[in-house]
This record gives sequence, structure tokens and C-alpha cells, in this order.
Amino acid sequence: MLSIEQLSSLDLRAWLGSQQEAASHLQYSQSQICRNNRQSLAVLSELGLELQRPLQHLHCDELGMLTKLRQVHQWMRFRDQSGLRLQSSCWLRHLLLEPLPEGWTANRAPVDRFNDCEPLVLLEHHVIDAALVTGPERPEPDHPCLASVLLCRQPLQLLVSAEHPLHRERGLSTSEIGDHSDLAHSSFIHPRARQCMELVDRIVMGAPPARALCGLKGEPPPQARRYGTAMTCLIRPDLGALDVSIPQLAHDVLVVHRDWIEHGAIRALALQLRQGLQQLQHRINGLELAC
Repeated sequence: MLSIEQLSSLDLRAWLGSQQEAASHLQYSQSQICRNNRQSLAVLSELGLELQRPLQHLHCDELGMLTKLRQVHQWMRFRDQSGLRLQSSCWLRHLLLEPLPEGWTANRAPVDRFNDCEPLVLLEHHVIDAALVTGPERPEPDHPCLASVLLCRQPLQLLVSAEHPLHRERGLSTSEIGDHSDLAHSSFIHPRARQCMELVDRIVMGAPPARALCGLKGEPPPQARRYGTAMTCLIRPDLGALDVSIPQLAHDVLVVHRDWIEHGAIRALALQLRQGLQQLQHRINGLELAC
């Protein structure tokens, strides 16, 4: 049987994206994380789960054994209200989770590694306990095991570098924007959010983008345009909004497992997040808190 220590090493590797981050999180050496993962895979192999790499265990649990173990481990975290795991979008991570709410720990891995994990899958498997996601990433209302708490809405903006020639121009036409910029997505933007932004861009520009630069590991080129909000500009003051109306709002959503939606730790987290957003309202025109 897997020990709690072995399961923590296995799951944190899946969540945080690397053995180095898992070791830092648990204050273990990387060799200890590696040893735990080898032992875990050996135990799973004896139970009929032949896995070649640690991340496969999220999708190979026909016997339900790992799910039951994770449920116990999650119950312990909620019982102690300690070590609760929170995945966050990069802007809320900087604006609302510094310092972290008491009892919670967050994914501090570099944002370009965020797509190594899928928050909803991790929530379904009880690997993490809550996730802050964008509107396009939220689960469907009738999802069998996940529940959403809408936190806020705010205007969506089309952003460019402060050095972009259109940055301070007014009365821009869509042809001017299209001629002077390419649509870009950073690597940490979720695929569903990318699809949504490309649809919005098609509506705004009146045609599909001539070129979409996706999954960029580094900074987009100077001519790039991207979609974001005033929150984005708070953590990236080198970006500015173009003078163009976007017919869609951005949403920030807290997602948790239905089993824990009424738990005091989740209620306290949602309250603290709303209080943090309320303090940002004077800095963000149009930021609307959800009830």
C-alpha cells in the first residue's frame, strides 16, 4: 500500500510540474522525491497499474484505489485545515495570494509551467483542494463532482506593449489594429481560454487572425496583441490597453469539489478572496464583485 508520504510525492509532482518544485514544497531532497516516486510506481505495478511515468497515475485508476487514498489524504487536510492545496491563475496569484490565506499552500512554480497540470482533473482526483480559474476554464454547471463560485467580473481589454506604435492612439479601426499586430498567447494561458480569445478576436476584428502566436515560452514579439484585463496591467505595467471596445467580460472563478463546497475552510477562502477583490475596486474601473 502507498504511504501518505509516497502519495504526497507522487501527487505534488503531478501538480507542481517537477520533482524540484515537489521537493521544495515538502522540504525534501530531490533524491527523496525521486525515490518515493520509484517506490510508488513499483507498488502500483504490483497492483496491476503498469505506468511508465508518474503523471500517468492520474488517468489509470481502474481499481479506484488511488481515489480512495486521495480522499483520505484530502479529508486529513480539511480536518486539520492545514496544507490545503490551491492552484491559481497568475494574476490572482500575485494580487490576492500574497500572503496566502491561513491553512493554504499555492503552486509557486513558474507560470510557464502552469499548463503541465489541468486544475479540473486534479480537483476531480482530490489531488488539489481548490482552483482559481478564468471563465472559459470553469466546469459546466451540471458537472458531477465540481462546483463553481463566481468571484468577479471585469471588462476584457486588448493589450499591447507600451512601446507599440498604437499604444496611445485613439479612434482606432480594426484594420489598423490588424495591420500592426499579431494575436499572441503566452504558454500559461489555458487552451480553452485561448479558443475563447480567438473567438472574441474574430468578433472584434471581423475576421480570423491572420496569425496566432500560441504557447510562447518567452515574451511575445513587439507587434503582438493579447487579451487581458486591468488586473493584468497591475502586475504588468509595461502593457497598456488599446482604444477598442471588447463585447465580453472576463470572469474569475473559484472551483472546488462538491464534497467540500460548504466546508469552513472553503467559505473562509471565498470570503478572503472577495475582500481582496473589494480592495482592488478603486484601482480597477468596472470590477464587479459577484454576490
